[in-house]
Amino acid sequence: MKIELFYDKECPFCNSYAQYIKIKENHNLILTNARDSINQLKDFKSLGFDINDGFIIKVDDKKLYQGVDAIVFLNKLSEKKVFFPDNFFFRTFVYSSIKTVRKIVLFIFDKNSKL
Repeated sequence: MKIELFYDKECPFCNSYAQYIKIKENHNLILTNARDSINQLKDFKSLGFDINDGFIIKVDDKKLYQGVDAIVFLNKLSEKKVFFPDNFFFRTFVYSSIKTVRKIVLFIFDKNSKL
């Protein structure tokens, strides 16, 4: 399975998560810095996926997942699991809090949180 993960490499949380997940042994995982892929981000946006709303993964050049769905999908495949339960609380409160903290951290580091 070919999995391409688009993430914000400037965000320390996003970068740490992307480096942490261990699915490379069983799948073709490609880590792509979204800041270097502006044309692809425009294509995603035309399909209703905005990188500013979270990770985007493309599976076998066919299926797209974003945000919570992307994390849950990757967590199911990963040998090093991060405890992200697929439930209402995580989807509604925890993930939105993570996105808010990301914006604050990027602001502190003088990085643009909008791609």
